[in-house]
Amino acid sequence: MGNYVNLKEKAYDLIKNKIINLEFSPGDYLEEKKLSELLNVSRTPIREALARLEAELWVTNLPRKGIFVTRVDENMLNNIFEARKCFEPTILEMAFNNLSKIKLNIFRERFVVYESLPQEEKDKLDNDFHLYILNSVDNFFVQSMMVTTFEHVVRVRKLSFDKKLKTRISESNNEHIKVIDLILDGKKEEAVEAFRKHIEKSYIYYLGLLF
Repeated sequence: MGNYVNLKEKAYDLIKNKIINLEFSPGDYLEEKKLSELLNVSRTPIREALARLEAELWVTNLPRKGIFVTRVDENMLNNIFEARKCFEPTILEMAFNNLSKIKLNIFRERFVVYESLPQEEKDKLDNDFHLYILNSVDNFFVQSMMVTTFEHVVRVRKLSFDKKLKTRISESNNEHIKVIDLILDGKKEEAVEAFRKHIEKSYIYYLGLLF
């Protein structure tokens, strides 16, 4: 039983990571047999993994057509950022007293040299900062609720990799530094509001970039 569960988790993780990293592109057809051969996993755990991925909106099951990688359309982007705008500022508020000044200063130093980094490292730094705040919340349910949202954000970033605008990259960097400075100064309400505005600007940016 344990081995079967491990195979199901393995199939789920491998397929999801290939979707996030665009090895499986939006709209790609996913055939169980080929996935089984590719991942060296039998078709039953593949099938169960795909059902879980469908529930998390990574794949879409079209009747009489099959399973396809979900496209990031305007509605999906709206839903991703609606969740972020609703919950991330509150998460910062909840995590505020748990945030390490040492770690925040390390992030700040990285953001100061942000524009000299390759785009892939910029995206990782951005994601790591938001994840650090999430993981600083002492609440398992809050963390679990947001994990899938954050993973979808990573795919959005990768889809826009070659379209990014230097002006927005610079603005976003300055917004992160501002949030960090406000946290370090103990200004919770101002930090939360600055974080909210940062997420709203990011939404408008990606909306214009991808659609």
